Amino acid sequence: MIGETLATDPGPIEPASQVDPVGPVGLPTLSVYLAGGIAVRGANGAVVGEREFAGRQGRRLFVRLATSHEPIPQEDLADDLWGPKWPAAWQTALRALVSKLRATLAKVGAQNAIASRDGTYALRLPAGAWLDLDVAAEAIHAAEVALSDGDRSRAAGWALAARAVANRTLLPGEDAEWLDELRRGLVDIHLRALECLGEVWLGGGDAALAAYDATQAIALDPFRESAHRLLIRAHLAAGEHPAALRAFVACRTLFEEELGVVPAPETVALVTPLLAKSSLADRETA
Repeated sequence: MIGETLATDPGPIEPASQVDPVGPVGLPTLSVYLAGGIAVRGANGAVVGEREFAGRQGRRLFVRLATSHEPIPQEDLADDLWGPKWPAAWQTALRALVSKLRATLAKVGAQNAIASRDGTYALRLPAGAWLDLDVAAEAIHAAEVALSDGDRSRAAGWALAARAVANRTLLPGEDAEWLDELRRGLVDIHLRALECLGEVWLGGGDAALAAYDATQAIALDPFRESAHRLLIRAHLAAGEHPAALRAFVACRTLFEEELGVVPAPETVALVTPLLAKSSLADRETA
């Protein structure tokens, strides 16, 4: 599912057109990788890596433009780049950064991708272009649809593709509200991919792998109750009743101590027979 590594570190995955579980459908006109390191590949195979993106501000500006999907006022971009202390010639500085980005994109045949109009800038990707964050969102949706249709093989393929993007970092060390939103979106995709894969493994009889992915999901979001249920179900499927009880008790304790709530009825129902046996055993040994 994961394609060849490009000249970036870490290496990005191949576009979804090349990781489609059904088979390849052709190369995109432009491939844009943001998670795990910035890189752009043109249809001709030329690649530009993160070091060619005009330094820290150039990388930040490129990600901002690539993920907005709409024109951004120059003032908003200046505020994002320089905070409350704009340089005196901020428009000139911004134009210089944009010019450097255009020069970088020209190396992969996308010199006209950044448009300027009415005091705004926008990244206009050509038809058939590929953006890893967008494809990750599309992939997890396809995985969940396939899972609901009972197609575990296709669900696993798309979930693995989504996870390959979503488990990577986005502009590490940088802070911004728009970045936080993007990162939350990646975490959500990662969690959904792990749970989808867990369901696939359970359906295929691999309870140990399902338990592993459930544990990974809980580590990402300890308060995600569906991940706790997946872990409990995995232990039950493996016949590991003590482990299932421990997983439930850990969930219940966390929720009660941190949130002041108890697990949902569907979570409790998974271990009700085990709790009854445990209470009976306690009474018999008392």
